[in-house]
Amino acid sequence: MRQETLRRIISFGLLLVLLLVFGLTTDKFFTANNIYNMLRECSLVGILAIGVTLVIITGGNDLSCGALMGLSCMVISSLLYYTELPVGWCMVIALAVSILGGLLNGFCVAILRIPDFIATLSTKFIFIGLMYVVSIRDAYGSPTTQSIKNSTIKWLGSKIGSGPLDGMYYCTIAFIILAIVVQFILKNTRTGTNLYAIGANRNSAEISGISFVKTKMSAFLISAICAFVASLFFLGKSRAAEPGGGVGYEFKAISATVIGGCAFSGGRGDIIGTVIGVLFMRVLENGILKFGFPTQTQQLLTGIVIVAMLIFDAYYNEFMVERTRRRSARLREKEAVK
Repeated sequence: MRQETLRRIISFGLLLVLLLVFGLTTDKFFTANNIYNMLRECSLVGILAIGVTLVIITGGNDLSCGALMGLSCMVISSLLYYTELPVGWCMVIALAVSILGGLLNGFCVAILRIPDFIATLSTKFIFIGLMYVVSIRDAYGSPTTQSIKNSTIKWLGSKIGSGPLDGMYYCTIAFIILAIVVQFILKNTRTGTNLYAIGANRNSAEISGISFVKTKMSAFLISAICAFVASLFFLGKSRAAEPGGGVGYEFKAISATVIGGCAFSGGRGDIIGTVIGVLFMRVLENGILKFGFPTQTQQLLTGIVIVAMLIFDAYYNEFMVERTRRRSARLREKEAVK
């Protein structure tokens, strides 16, 4: 069995264990309303995590995606509040801002060769600063939270009203569609092959003709587009322009990708694993919440489980590398005997 498949099965098994534990210990867990709400929260983090997955596969990271999502929200909100532009044009402008943010990340990492962690941490603060610069202000000039009354924005945060998917949020449908599309790109296109190749062994990939610059730029560009898509549904959910909104979501997205089997070293992981990781994270948070623990206890327990998963992943990767090395050694011995 392939290492990637085995790791995915382990993650899925842990998710099933959580579902059984919380489902059997509280009668409020397996209700239609709770399930749809969990899927909604999964979708917001999951859309971000899809983009982060591609960056991590290349051996990098994106700490700026949450701030870029918040900046996109604020651009749309401010344009709706201060101008008479149609909501469609406001979204186009926000998409352009997100793309520029992704290109900035790609430029810093691929062209300037700044490590991903440092580059995206720096751009994160740039995006947060811009978020406050373009924020809606009160009569005293201070950033303020303003409700959004646009019907399109409200629709983005609403549920499907009829049919077999009655009660499911539109953001969940968008998450599923985006996950399928990006999984196809990863597994069936040259772009996906290049992403894995750069993450597995950058030098070998470049020798074989794969462009490090183009591959990194494409990963950050897709991550930025995912941040824009997430911003639409985040704004639809909150229905308010809130300075600082979205900041911190990047850590949820990164945790979900690692829990789903992505390796920080690059070259391993996919969207299916990320979806499992996102579900795991949300089921854990929701189940702990249903037990009525105080907020600080909820955060403590969630953090402990995530750290445990990361430790497991580190040991699992080391075990699999060692197993592969031993298998290769045995094959060489057999060839020598022949």
